[in-house]
Amino acid sequence: MYEVILDRDDCEMCGNCVELDETLFTFDDDDLATIVGSTRDGNIDELEIDDAEIYSEAAENCSGECIEVYDDEGNPI
Repeated sequence: MYEVILDRDDCEMCGNCVELDETLFTFDDDDLATIVGSTRDGNIDELEIDDAEIYSEAAENCSGECIEVYDDEGNPI
């Protein structure tokens, strides 16, 4: 199991994550990226996932560096 974190305070609205997979990422009413199906705590989106590949790619392509992916021990991948 992995955890994806998106810190909306760091989102630069580049759209790289949405372009990568708009079924997993979208822009909300504030024009900031959000993870589809995530829960929000403050301005942080969190989602537990089984396959980290596409989320890791989104993290690598994010110009605002607002997406992070962690393994089940809390280590960044």
